[in-house]
Amino acid sequence: MIKQNQGKLNAVHVAMDSMISVSSCTLSYILYSAISSNNELYGYLSDIKVPVIFVAITALCQIIFNYAFDLYRSYRSTKFIVEAVNVLKSGLFFCIIQIAVAIFTQSLFKFQVVILFYYISNTFLAIVYRACLRNILKYMRSRGYNKKYIAIIGVNNCTDNFIKKIQTSTDMGYELSGYFASAPDSAVKIAYLGNYKKISAFFKNSPPDEAVIMLSDKLQPSLSHLMAICENWGIKFSILPNMFAGLSSRVYISSFDGMPLLSIRKVPLENTFNRFIKRFLDIIISIIMLIFFSPVMLITAVAIKATSKGDVIFKQERVGISNKPFIMYKFRSMKIETEGDISMTAKNDERCTKVGLFIRKFSIDELPQLFNVIKGDMSLVGPRPEIPYYVEQFRKSVPLYMVKHYVKPGITGWAQVNDLRGGDTSIEDRIKHDIYYIENWSIGFDIKILFKTLSKVLFSKNAR
Repeated sequence: MIKQNQGKLNAVHVAMDSMISVSSCTLSYILYSAISSNNELYGYLSDIKVPVIFVAITALCQIIFNYAFDLYRSYRSTKFIVEAVNVLKSGLFFCIIQIAVAIFTQSLFKFQVVILFYYISNTFLAIVYRACLRNILKYMRSRGYNKKYIAIIGVNNCTDNFIKKIQTSTDMGYELSGYFASAPDSAVKIAYLGNYKKISAFFKNSPPDEAVIMLSDKLQPSLSHLMAICENWGIKFSILPNMFAGLSSRVYISSFDGMPLLSIRKVPLENTFNRFIKRFLDIIISIIMLIFFSPVMLITAVAIKATSKGDVIFKQERVGISNKPFIMYKFRSMKIETEGDISMTAKNDERCTKVGLFIRKFSIDELPQLFNVIKGDMSLVGPRPEIPYYVEQFRKSVPLYMVKHYVKPGITGWAQVNDLRGGDTSIEDRIKHDIYYIENWSIGFDIKILFKTLSKVLFSKNAR
């Protein structure tokens, strides 16, 4: 029944997404024609065949991209923000493809406004539609419709928390049939359905939609048998191991050549599309910043050369993604005789030159790292890289320190905009912030950090 309902819901999704795409495309043409000073596009509209074909192809492609970004699956147990982000990704990727086609056909300046109008309206309407649909389904489930029944097999440390989440999340439409165990457990506040020998009879007479096996040490020897029972009766099942009760990080399943793998840390930047978008924005923004700040960088270089001996650019080995070393660039802010000193810098560091103190206060010394970003050694946003000596020291003494190397290091980061910068701040707090960034990365999060960085540099009294 649930699969049939999901199939019907997917049909509704496809129909509505098609209508939204057609509406957005038509609206984009009309808006462009209304504001355009030349009537070339309006002339295309007079030939009804061209827009109809274009709109039909656009709608079909949008459905394909929506499918590619996993928008036609059940989001019953997923937060709305996840579904909304997938809508944004689908629309953005389709927009990039449209722009590429427009450039290839040398019609970018004719259709860039149409593409922009389409992306904004289609994405907005798609998100609004899915939000409304969620509320409708939420209401229906609260009234007892579209319920999904779950049977629990076994008891472990996760059982109580799992039951509470099901009972408090009524909008998700789950109902607990009860639990099977070798004997009744007074701590479990749902119906006891019998011992494990009763499972087959229950599945035959009152089959649930899903079963959750609460795996414990006692149940481990019977796991294969319990899985076989579920499969023999066509009951979809999930396994919730006892060890999950002690894990604070998110857990997810991936695969390696068809073999399931269990991971305890979700890293969004392992996704190819996410890496592509982040890298694309890194390059574009870095080039723009280099052009914009080129006068500042030139004046800084002259000031450093004129006021102290030594090279303008300070080069130092740092540890980047996957523990690989790279050479990081900075404007030299310290006296040349102290360059070999690897002790961490602090506010008003005596080793700094007068020019160095100024450029460090406003983070001008970091600008050459834009070249590291373009090279691919760094990103605009990410955990700050350390020299190999400190990496080795912190690896031994700071829990989870090496997790920061899952992603590229950044010029700025979540720790830095929260005033965790320099040797006089807690390394443990910095790592907590770095891990939070790694597990919760998004384009919006990067943009937020960049704006907070700009605010810190310009307005913070403690900037250094």
